[in-house]
Amino acid sequence: MQMQKQNGRLVKGQDEGRGMTRDERLEEMNNAIGFMDIDSLIYYQNYFKDESQVFGRNIFNNKNLSFEPNMNIATPQNYRLGPGDAVFIDIYGASQKTIECTVSPDGFVTIDGYGPVEVSGLTVSQANAKLRSTLGSRYSSSHIKLTVGETRSIMVNVMGEVKAPGTYTLSAFATVFHALYMAGGTNDLGTLRNIKVYRNNRLVTVVDIYDYMLNGKLTGNVRLADNDVIVVGPYDCLVNLTGKVKRPMWYEMKKNESVGSLLKYAGGFTGDAYTKSVRVVRKTGKEYSVYNVDEFDMSSFQVSDEDSVSVDSILDRYSNMVEIKGAVFRPGMYQVGGEINSVRSLLEHADGLREEARILET
Repeated sequence: MQMQKQNGRLVKGQDEGRGMTRDERLEEMNNAIGFMDIDSLIYYQNYFKDESQVFGRNIFNNKNLSFEPNMNIATPQNYRLGPGDAVFIDIYGASQKTIECTVSPDGFVTIDGYGPVEVSGLTVSQANAKLRSTLGSRYSSSHIKLTVGETRSIMVNVMGEVKAPGTYTLSAFATVFHALYMAGGTNDLGTLRNIKVYRNNRLVTVVDIYDYMLNGKLTGNVRLADNDVIVVGPYDCLVNLTGKVKRPMWYEMKKNESVGSLLKYAGGFTGDAYTKSVRVVRKTGKEYSVYNVDEFDMSSFQVSDEDSVSVDSILDRYSNMVEIKGAVFRPGMYQVGGEINSVRSLLEHADGLREEARILET
């Protein structure tokens, strides 16, 4: 790949990318860094940015993490019945009877000897209460219990910035995460922080994937209903974090989030990081600006889209070290200060001079 510098910017030559892998192109970039100015460097780094580097974006592309609902559990009492659900109505006590039926398209179950009873839209608990009040006079000495057999399927629409938008047929126990998995996850424009779920034209929940990935919270990952619409809009802010942090990569940030939040998402500083200050390079709409954010301002300094935040390493030097070599019993590095404040005290901590030591008199 041929690189040319025009007007202070590194540009691609005519044969750019032909027959070269991404690793080879990155190596080319590393070789070019020696003569690149900051404008060219940031341009070049952003050019090779790919979506796998954005934290959390590949969560719905993992075959071992499908978020598929567990169908081998008892139906929750708050499960809402709907057309297509297979139900069992057990009558036991003085009378012994089991009625198997399916909720009809208009929402009724038909009970032999009584007639239709509307149950669509009711939870399992509410349906049990309704059946007891409806059939109680006929089976006053018996117990009545409704349970769910095979659950129905629901249709859910996944729209917006996902890899495969469309209408999906899912289990009635499916959640937002499973629907996003079926849609292939977000594309390179999709947000992970502000996914909206609409039901009957009303917003019912907002999902933040980072809250699940970093805190283990499933807030917003609700059980879906028939005809729910999941909308994945474009991201608001992507920030590149490099240097001495535990997870250097791109992060999606919400509006008004700070450098401190960004560092938290990255797992914090590494052990050799310079923690007193970080450097932020920002595009102002006309040119680049550089900000040095000290440790006391990290929680208040807000990030912007396409910010580049870098964390330097500590200096390769010691602040309190003296080293002794030669004819002493314990050569090496020692802490200056405290008990070691003179040559004599240093020799004492080194267990003194060896026999072959030669002391020069002045």
